[in-house]
Amino acid sequence: MLENALYSVISPRGCASILWKDPTREAEAADTLHITAQDLYSFGMIEGIIQEGSSNAQLMRNVARTLRDQLAELSAEPSIEVMLEKRYEKFRKIGVFRTINQDQNEGV
Repeated sequence: MLENALYSVISPRGCASILWKDPTREAEAADTLHITAQDLYSFGMIEGIIQEGSSNAQLMRNVARTLRDQLAELSAEPSIEVMLEKRYEKFRKIGVFRTINQDQNEGV
């Protein structure tokens, strides 16, 4: 995932509008949603974060290197069954949640 990209099923403004009936709380909603590349990496949802660099050329080199490395890693798998099992386990983790202190996160 690119270092400055975000991933979410709802926009922070939409989330704030639903949770708190206040779209101006979108920054708070974005923090609560944990939608940054760093958040997703810490959850194990993505394999890595691609540095964007200071130019389009640098970005393209970084993306190309990442794709090359990922394809090499995939081709090194001993069997399709092992690769599919790893993928299955990875996606089973998505959506797992943790209990939070409701008093500190009123309305979340």
